[in-house]
Amino acid sequence: MCLSFPGEVIAVNDVGAVVQCHDRVRRASTLLLPDIRVGEFVAVAAGTIVGRLSRDEAADLQALIEGATTPPSAPPAPIPAPTAGLQPAIPGPTEDVQ
Repeated sequence: MCLSFPGEVIAVNDVGAVVQCHDRVRRASTLLLPDIRVGEFVAVAAGTIVGRLSRDEAADLQALIEGATTPPSAPPAPIPAPTAGLQPAIPGPTEDVQ
């Protein structure tokens, strides 16, 4: 699976672009968008610029990625105990099988 990430193009040359992505600087191919310019916001996947983004779209995508990769601040709620009167589907080791 490949994750697309947003970034801002900070340099372009004849072999590709340099993209600032949150806290990293990465090289990316411009094969799909050869007319990309410095200052544009882009989506990068598998080392290739795959689309242009607005500043707002880039910020929204970054927020989604951060939300998906940040552990929750609170532990998950405990699973409630079964309601009285329910019978297990499979007999346990201490139950008689008839």
